[in-house]
Amino acid sequence: MTQPNPSRRILVVALLMAVMIISVLDKTIFAFAGPQIIDELQLSPEQFGFIGSAFFFLYSISGVLVGFLANRLPSRWILSGMSLVWMAAQLLTALATSFYTLVASRLLLGAGCGPGTAVTQHACFKWYAPRERVLPAALIQVAIMLGAIAGALALPLLIERLGWRAGYLLLAGVGLLWLLLWQLCGREGQYDDANDDSGGAALPYRHLLLNRTFVGITLIAFCSYLPNALLYSWLPTYLQKGLGLTPMQSGYLVLSTTLGVIVLNLLVSSLSQRALQRGASVRAAMVMPPLLACLVAALAFALMGLSATGLAATLGLFLVGGILVNLLSAFGYSIVAYIVPARQRGSMLAIHIGLLTSAGMLAPHLVGQAIGWQGGDLAAGFELAIGLFGLALLASTLLGLLLIDPERSRRDLAAHADTPETIPAPAPSQA
Repeated sequence: MTQPNPSRRILVVALLMAVMIISVLDKTIFAFAGPQIIDELQLSPEQFGFIGSAFFFLYSISGVLVGFLANRLPSRWILSGMSLVWMAAQLLTALATSFYTLVASRLLLGAGCGPGTAVTQHACFKWYAPRERVLPAALIQVAIMLGAIAGALALPLLIERLGWRAGYLLLAGVGLLWLLLWQLCGREGQYDDANDDSGGAALPYRHLLLNRTFVGITLIAFCSYLPNALLYSWLPTYLQKGLGLTPMQSGYLVLSTTLGVIVLNLLVSSLSQRALQRGASVRAAMVMPPLLACLVAALAFALMGLSATGLAATLGLFLVGGILVNLLSAFGYSIVAYIVPARQRGSMLAIHIGLLTSAGMLAPHLVGQAIGWQGGDLAAGFELAIGLFGLALLASTLLGLLLIDPERSRRDLAAHADTPETIPAPAPSQA
């Protein structure tokens, strides 16, 4: 196999990181613009929560469908098409004058963003061997966090000075600039693992979807995404209208959480990759660190939501939970990519991400309902929902400790590849 060109690999990964930053900005501007949108369009908490959930109605479906296309089509063209959809959604939102227009724009943006993480990770993995992927996968996740930082620093100020509609127009222009650069420089990698020891043959999807490791990591990821999904809808509104923070103070809190996530991801992923290179088991190096982090995060969220705490303690518990729960993503993608055949990596990453992000349809709506249960008290309702999410994460993580064993799953799936059920794999596509 031809070794990847180092300079080309760096350039492509940088562009993949850039598109994830843009994706996060496109998603989070709605959250930061939330107070202005609620006031201008006279939205109720239930309506705002529904709009937040609408983003995820097509997110998972689109992610899975495009993930299957990623098995056959070059990532370069899939990402280009997705970028065009994002731009159209931002322009539609900038022109929105009603609840229904906002719902339509969020549906469109969700359909465009749904495949983003899976296709981007799939494109990145084409440039790295299986045991080299933890750190580059973490870099893509770091890009998501950098997008959150950029949003926390720039979007509140931009919206305050120019208004939320101008912010949406500006992001559409940024997306167009990235698309032009991607068309000039984006390419497919050479590492598609067709000859690695997992076998190049495709497997029946029932074996892959019901595999204990896939089930375990996807269940934990779903529960971990429940609080994360609120970044795109309720979180800034909770901080400002619920706790009385200013827009910039809420931005600084998101910034602090994001910086913590970046440092933790880079540190732990580097240590994990070093341990793998020294011969550590995949379970010890790739499974235990994020699951232990999820256990602590779950306890922090449960305490935040289900016990009486002051403002400082509430914010401290949120910071701890918000930082630690975000260690899981990059490791989860690497685990899925490790156990599945290369020719089904794009679709299986998309299914994994589609299932976990389906939590986004549930979380904003549940917060809106919880606020109603608490008599309209925004802070109490938000915190109640967070506490329940923490309990769900705790239960799923304990179950995951019993289920997740990537090396065993890889052996089991490789054994299935030798049975008569194996499906002949299609020829790999060329860029």
